[in-house]
This record gives sequence, C-alpha cells and structure tokens, in this order.
Amino acid sequence: MRVTLCCLALLMAFGSKQALACEPVFIFAAASTTDAVTGIAQAFETKSGCKVTAVFAGSSILAKQIEAGAPASIFLSANESWMDELEKENFVMPGTRSDLLANELVLVVQKGQKLDFSFDEDTDLAAALAGERLAIANPDGVPAGIYAKQALTQMGLWDGVVTSIVAAEDVRAALVWVARGEARAGIVYRTDSRISPDVEIAAAVPEETHDPVRYPVALVAGRANETARDFLAYLRGPAGARVFAEYGFTPLETPVN
Repeated sequence: MRVTLCCLALLMAFGSKQALACEPVFIFAAASTTDAVTGIAQAFETKSGCKVTAVFAGSSILAKQIEAGAPASIFLSANESWMDELEKENFVMPGTRSDLLANELVLVVQKGQKLDFSFDEDTDLAAALAGERLAIANPDGVPAGIYAKQALTQMGLWDGVVTSIVAAEDVRAALVWVARGEARAGIVYRTDSRISPDVEIAAAVPEETHDPVRYPVALVAGRANETARDFLAYLRGPAGARVFAEYGFTPLETPVN
C-alpha cells in the first residue's frame, strides 16, 4: 500500500508540474490553414501533453481581434500586410517573425460542372459565368480576396465580373458557396481545393498577376510563453512541415528581418 500511495503521490506531483509547465497557448491562424494547423496542434499535444487552442478566421478579423486584446500567443497570417500592421503597432515579438508557408490561387467550380474558361489572353470570365456568381473572400481585407482582386484587375477582368462577385468573410466560406452550387465559380487557394470533394479546379490563376502568397508567423508580444515558443518551433520544424506539405502548402524557411 505504501508503494502504491507513494507512486500515486509522485504521479500527482509530476502531473501538477506538467500542468504548470503547460501554459495556455492560443494560435490565431488564417482560415485556409484550418486542417493543417489542427493536425499539427493535435500531434504537438500528443507529444508534449500541452494543449493548443486554435482560432481560425480571415487574417484581417484575427489581426483586429489581437489589436483589441484577444489572448493570442501566435499569429499565422495569410499575407504580409496584416502581420506588418501588427508589427507596426508593436504586437509582434521582435525576432520571432518568419515566412512559414507559400500557396497558390485557383479558380474552382462545383464537381462535374465544367467551366469553359482559362486565364489566357483575350478570355472573358464574365461571359463564361453567364450572369452567375463568382465567390471570393472579401477583397477589402481578407488576403485571398485581396490576391484575387489583384489578379483579376491585372488581367483586365475585374470590371467585367465585379457585379457578379459575392464576397465571403473568409476563403473557406467562398469555397463552401461553390461546393453547394450557390456560386458558379470561386477563387480560392489551391490547398482549399484539395480538402473539398465537391469542387474541382477549372484553371490556375497566374502567379505573376498578384503578390506572392506568403504566410508569415510570429509570437504575439506580451502573450508568448515557453509552451508557445515550443509550439512555434514545432510548426517550423520537420513535423509541422510534413503536415503542411500533405495539405498542399509549400513550407518556407526564409526568415523575415
């Protein structure tokens, strides 16, 4: 009995120390990373015993929540500008920012509903849509929508489709509209097209028509702790890179000064 009680006491003490070591970690991550980050967080929890809470939304929404005092430990944005804004306002812990991932844009349609269109010279997307809707993320703030508007504008297609556009709060919502047939087509990330069995790629958006799709990540100033640092290192490490690659992202290792 003494051995049992002793072991129990040791286990309780170890568990208590481990619980104390596992400080709260909240990662605010772009909606397009939902599946990958969820998988990585689960793997980290299994390995470390420390829980990670992930919040997913459009990068603009997340950045504004962080500015308003939301308890984010880590921010993973789908573009540079929202991270730039937080950095300018001193919400980013110095020396922790880097470009984590790259992605691409594609035009998708509902599975089996072909669209006679390609991003070649002299093509008319408005004619291909034939009065039906084009779903994109909100171009006034959400990175996927910003990139989509840049591309369509550069190719001279924006003015022709602007009245057909329905803007979603994030890229995953735009994907769902296409999958349900509520929009004839949509512009989303290539990684999004891979996670839905109800859509197919109609055309790849030329990369030279928009800013490079980069996902910067950083610790949030005043919110970081050792567990958050460990999880950020895990995201950047080989285990995280493997999961991101499985979902179609291109892991990057180039730090941002």
